[in-house]
Amino acid sequence: MNDSEKALNQLNLIREMMEKATVYRALSAPAAIFGGLLAVLLGLYFLLQDKNGEFVDGAHYFWTWVVALIIADSFNALLLFKRAKREGSKFISSGVKLTILRTAPAAIAGAIISFEAAKNDIELCTLVWILCYGAALLAMGEVAPRSLKRLGWSFIVFGTVFFLIWMKFKAALSPVLGIGYLGSASIMMIATFGILHIGHGIGVLIRKGKN
Repeated sequence: MNDSEKALNQLNLIREMMEKATVYRALSAPAAIFGGLLAVLLGLYFLLQDKNGEFVDGAHYFWTWVVALIIADSFNALLLFKRAKREGSKFISSGVKLTILRTAPAAIAGAIISFEAAKNDIELCTLVWILCYGAALLAMGEVAPRSLKRLGWSFIVFGTVFFLIWMKFKAALSPVLGIGYLGSASIMMIATFGILHIGHGIGVLIRKGKN
């Protein structure tokens, strides 16, 4: 296969995925809302522990959120599987493979750095998650619909602002709100992985209803 044929195949793949963008957005909305609600509940749980003065080490914080991620991704995968079964299409389509390849670098980097950061600084661990997740969404490029691109930029903006505050005070929201590091990290997770995801999902459903 020569270069021109490869380029043509790539363009056909992009065109096919753009045609299915509306379906992808509608499918991702329930998963985004579910994941957002899960993040809000888990964030409130850790925030309550912080207010009660309970000690939570970095490993516990890290792995609890990892479990939440697995649950949210499993729910999304279930929706994808049901959709593919109804349409008689492949569950692991070329689009899914391309998405995984595009997002893998940022996801792997975020996992490695945050695992180490969680040992000493829960806030820094959270900031790595926020920024790397935004980078992963934007890495999908033309594969992602505009709604996901906006979500990715929202994570980058929020993460950058939080990171600049963290650099200034050697902490993020702790000195501003008078709470502990665990409470600060929890609020950042609620604001981003919680509220941004819920807002994204609701926005997609509203646009789908209008269309």
